[in-house]
Amino acid sequence: IKEAHVVFGGIDTDWYTPEGPKESFFLCMNRWHPAKGYRQAIDLARATGIELVMAGEHPDREMFEYQRNCALEAVELAKGLSNVRFEWLPADPDHHTAKRELYRRARALIYPIQFQEPFGSAQVESLACGTPVIATNFGSVPEVVQHGRTGVVCDTMAELACAVQQVRAIDPGVCRRDAVVRFDRGVMAENYLAEYRRVAQGETWGT
Repeated sequence: IKEAHVVFGGIDTDWYTPEGPKESFFLCMNRWHPAKGYRQAIDLARATGIELVMAGEHPDREMFEYQRNCALEAVELAKGLSNVRFEWLPADPDHHTAKRELYRRARALIYPIQFQEPFGSAQVESLACGTPVIATNFGSVPEVVQHGRTGVVCDTMAELACAVQQVRAIDPGVCRRDAVVRFDRGVMAENYLAEYRRVAQGETWGT
Protein backbone atom coordinates (compact mmCIF):
# COMPACT_ATOMS: atom_id res chain seq x y z
CA ILE A 1 0.00 0.00 0.00
CA LYS A 2 1.50 3.30 -1.11
CA GLU A 3 -0.62 5.50 1.14
CA ALA A 4 -2.48 4.71 4.36
CA HIS A 5 -4.99 6.86 6.21
CA VAL A 6 -5.50 6.10 9.90
CA VAL A 7 -8.48 7.19 11.97
CA PHE A 8 -7.77 6.97 15.68
CA GLY A 9 -10.34 5.55 18.05
CA GLY A 10 -12.32 7.93 20.19
CA ILE A 11 -13.65 8.16 23.73
CA ASP A 12 -16.15 10.33 25.58
CA THR A 13 -13.92 13.09 26.92
CA ASP A 14 -16.93 14.59 28.72
CA TRP A 15 -16.97 11.42 30.86
CA TYR A 16 -13.24 10.84 31.27
CA THR A 17 -12.26 14.10 32.96
CA PRO A 18 -9.73 15.22 35.58
CA GLU A 19 -10.93 15.79 39.12
CA GLY A 20 -9.09 16.23 42.39
CA PRO A 21 -5.39 16.05 43.23
CA LYS A 22 -2.96 13.44 42.01
CA GLU A 23 -1.78 10.80 44.47
CA SER A 24 1.58 9.08 44.64
CA PHE A 25 0.69 5.73 43.08
CA PHE A 26 1.27 4.54 39.53
CA LEU A 27 -1.51 2.57 37.84
CA CYS A 28 -1.48 -0.51 35.64
CA MET A 29 -4.99 -1.35 34.45
CA ASN A 30 -5.76 -3.69 31.59
CA ARG A 31 -6.92 -7.18 30.71
CA TRP A 32 -5.09 -10.03 32.40
CA HIS A 33 -2.94 -11.23 29.51
CA PRO A 34 0.85 -11.39 29.12
CA ALA A 35 0.63 -9.26 25.96
CA LYS A 36 -0.74 -6.43 28.13
CA GLY A 37 2.43 -6.41 30.22
CA TYR A 38 1.36 -7.16 33.79
CA ARG A 39 4.59 -9.07 34.36
CA GLN A 40 6.66 -6.10 33.19
CA ALA A 41 4.68 -3.72 35.44
CA ILE A 42 5.41 -5.85 38.49
CA ASP A 43 9.07 -6.14 37.50
CA LEU A 44 9.18 -2.34 37.24
CA ALA A 45 7.72 -1.96 40.74
CA ARG A 46 10.26 -4.45 42.07
CA ALA A 47 13.16 -2.60 40.42
CA THR A 48 12.15 0.95 41.33
CA GLY A 49 10.07 0.67 44.51
CA ILE A 50 7.24 2.76 43.05
CA GLU A 51 3.81 2.41 44.61
CA LEU A 52 1.89 0.40 42.01
CA VAL A 53 -1.82 -0.31 41.83
CA MET A 54 -2.70 -3.30 39.64
CA ALA A 55 -6.34 -2.95 38.63
CA GLY A 56 -8.54 -5.37 36.71
CA GLU A 57 -11.28 -7.93 36.87
CA HIS A 58 -11.34 -10.17 39.92
CA PRO A 59 -10.22 -13.71 38.99
CA ASP A 60 -13.59 -15.11 40.08
CA ARG A 61 -15.38 -12.90 37.53
CA GLU A 62 -13.16 -13.64 34.56
CA MET A 63 -15.05 -15.20 31.65
CA PHE A 64 -12.03 -17.11 30.35
CA GLU A 65 -9.96 -19.58 32.34
CA TYR A 66 -6.74 -18.34 30.75
CA GLN A 67 -7.29 -14.77 31.92
CA ARG A 68 -8.29 -16.02 35.37
CA ASN A 69 -4.98 -17.87 35.59
CA CYS A 70 -3.11 -14.75 34.45
CA ALA A 71 -4.74 -12.69 37.22
CA LEU A 72 -3.75 -15.32 39.76
CA GLU A 73 -0.22 -15.36 38.35
CA ALA A 74 0.00 -11.57 38.77
CA VAL A 75 -0.97 -11.90 42.43
CA GLU A 76 1.66 -14.59 42.89
CA LEU A 77 4.36 -12.51 41.17
CA ALA A 78 3.64 -9.57 43.46
CA LYS A 79 3.88 -11.58 46.68
CA GLY A 80 6.32 -10.00 49.08
CA LEU A 81 6.17 -6.59 47.38
CA SER A 82 4.66 -4.19 49.88
CA ASN A 83 4.61 -1.45 47.22
CA VAL A 84 2.18 -3.38 44.98
CA ARG A 85 -1.51 -3.70 45.69
CA PHE A 86 -4.46 -5.00 43.71
CA GLU A 87 -7.76 -3.22 43.21
CA TRP A 88 -10.47 -5.38 41.69
CA LEU A 89 -12.86 -3.49 39.45
CA PRO A 90 -16.58 -3.84 40.23
CA ALA A 91 -19.06 -5.19 37.74
CA ASP A 92 -21.38 -2.92 35.76
CA PRO A 93 -22.89 -0.40 36.29
CA ASP A 94 -19.97 0.81 38.45
CA HIS A 95 -17.13 -0.62 36.36
CA HIS A 96 -16.28 2.47 34.29
CA THR A 97 -16.80 4.84 37.20
CA ALA A 98 -14.20 2.91 39.20
CA LYS A 99 -11.79 3.00 36.25
CA ARG A 100 -12.21 6.75 35.89
CA GLU A 101 -11.54 7.32 39.59
CA LEU A 102 -8.27 5.39 39.36
CA TYR A 103 -7.16 7.28 36.25
CA ARG A 104 -7.90 10.58 37.98
CA ARG A 105 -5.92 9.79 41.09
CA ALA A 106 -2.88 8.05 39.55
CA ARG A 107 0.48 9.76 39.07
CA ALA A 108 0.82 8.00 35.70
CA LEU A 109 -0.52 5.01 33.79
CA ILE A 110 2.00 2.20 33.30
CA TYR A 111 1.21 0.70 29.89
CA PRO A 112 3.92 -1.90 29.14
CA ILE A 113 2.24 -3.72 26.24
CA GLN A 114 4.19 -6.50 24.54
CA PHE A 115 2.52 -6.68 21.11
CA GLN A 116 1.68 -4.48 18.13
CA GLU A 117 -1.62 -3.24 19.50
CA PRO A 118 -3.60 -1.28 16.86
CA PHE A 119 -5.12 1.15 19.37
CA GLY A 120 -5.24 1.03 23.15
CA SER A 121 -8.15 3.02 24.57
CA ALA A 122 -6.65 2.91 28.08
CA GLN A 123 -3.97 5.33 26.90
CA VAL A 124 -6.45 8.00 25.85
CA GLU A 125 -8.80 7.42 28.79
CA SER A 126 -5.84 8.13 31.05
CA LEU A 127 -4.77 11.22 29.12
CA ALA A 128 -8.32 12.59 29.17
CA CYS A 129 -8.18 12.37 32.97
CA GLY A 130 -4.98 14.41 32.95
CA THR A 131 -2.77 11.42 33.68
CA PRO A 132 0.39 10.86 31.59
CA VAL A 133 1.31 7.48 30.15
CA ILE A 134 4.50 5.47 30.49
CA ALA A 135 4.42 2.89 27.72
CA THR A 136 6.48 0.46 25.70
CA ASN A 137 7.21 1.24 22.07
CA PHE A 138 4.75 -1.10 20.36
CA GLY A 139 1.81 -0.63 18.03
CA SER A 140 -0.02 2.69 18.32
CA VAL A 141 1.91 3.89 21.37
CA PRO A 142 4.33 6.28 19.60
CA GLU A 143 1.40 7.77 17.66
CA VAL A 144 -0.85 8.19 20.70
CA VAL A 145 1.67 9.19 23.39
CA GLN A 146 3.67 12.30 22.58
CA HIS A 147 7.05 11.46 24.04
CA GLY A 148 8.11 14.01 26.65
CA ARG A 149 4.83 15.93 26.32
CA THR A 150 2.01 13.56 27.34
CA GLY A 151 4.09 10.61 28.46
CA VAL A 152 7.25 8.62 27.96
CA VAL A 153 7.73 5.98 25.25
CA CYS A 154 10.27 3.31 26.25
CA ASP A 155 12.21 0.58 24.48
CA THR A 156 13.81 -1.12 27.50
CA MET A 157 13.17 -1.85 31.16
CA ALA A 158 15.93 0.62 32.04
CA GLU A 159 14.06 3.34 30.16
CA LEU A 160 10.84 2.43 31.96
CA ALA A 161 12.67 2.81 35.27
CA CYS A 162 13.92 6.27 34.30
CA ALA A 163 10.47 7.25 33.05
CA VAL A 164 8.89 7.04 36.51
CA GLN A 165 10.96 10.12 37.40
CA GLN A 166 10.72 11.87 34.02
CA VAL A 167 6.94 11.70 33.98
CA ARG A 168 6.69 13.95 37.03
CA ALA A 169 7.60 16.93 34.84
CA ILE A 170 4.64 16.40 32.50
CA ASP A 171 1.73 18.83 32.79
CA PRO A 172 -1.62 17.07 33.39
CA GLY A 173 -3.35 19.94 31.60
CA VAL A 174 -1.40 19.23 28.43
CA CYS A 175 -2.44 15.56 28.62
CA ARG A 176 -6.08 16.55 28.96
CA ARG A 177 -6.01 19.04 26.08
CA ASP A 178 -4.28 16.59 23.76
CA ALA A 179 -6.88 13.91 24.47
CA VAL A 180 -9.78 16.28 23.76
CA VAL A 181 -8.28 17.62 20.53
CA ARG A 182 -7.18 14.29 19.07
CA PHE A 183 -9.22 11.52 20.68
CA ASP A 184 -12.70 12.77 21.52
CA ARG A 185 -15.35 10.57 19.90
CA GLY A 186 -16.68 13.60 17.98
CA VAL A 187 -13.23 14.08 16.45
CA MET A 188 -13.18 10.39 15.51
CA ALA A 189 -16.55 10.69 13.79
CA GLU A 190 -15.45 13.75 11.80
CA ASN A 191 -12.27 11.98 10.74
CA TYR A 192 -14.24 8.96 9.50
CA LEU A 193 -16.55 11.26 7.55
CA ALA A 194 -13.53 12.96 5.95
CA GLU A 195 -12.22 9.59 4.78
CA TYR A 196 -15.62 8.54 3.37
CA ARG A 197 -15.81 11.87 1.51
CA ARG A 198 -12.43 11.17 -0.09
CA VAL A 199 -13.74 7.89 -1.44
CA ALA A 200 -17.08 9.37 -2.49
CA GLN A 201 -15.23 12.07 -4.41
CA GLY A 202 -13.36 9.48 -6.46
CA GLU A 203 -10.11 9.02 -4.60
CA THR A 204 -8.85 5.44 -4.48
CA TRP A 205 -8.39 3.26 -1.40
CA GLY A 206 -4.81 2.42 -2.32
CA THR A 207 -3.22 -0.31 -4.40
